[in-house]
Amino acid sequence: MGYEPQKASDFLRAIVREVGQKKSRDVFDQALDSILPEHQRNSVQVMGFRDGKLTLEVSSAPLFAELSGFRREEIRKRINEASPNKQVANLQFRLGGTGHV
Repeated sequence: MGYEPQKASDFLRAIVREVGQKKSRDVFDQALDSILPEHQRNSVQVMGFRDGKLTLEVSSAPLFAELSGFRREEIRKRINEASPNKQVANLQFRLGGTGHV
């Protein structure tokens, strides 16, 4: 079916990249654990961090409105305090969870 085997070097590079991204997400997950109450934290997932932009997916529309509309800067600053080696310049929220029904 046109499947080409992947070179070992490409495969290993992808694994190393994925591990690095997971470590980065873990730092932000821990920060969010300390910032958000548990009932809100269960609805927020770290999607990625790249070039200073942290993307969070929120599965609740009312919580999305609250976090993106009123608490974005507070959360960004508190994340930066909790993770000084990974500074967030831009915090982006996206509404998720609705397509999995």
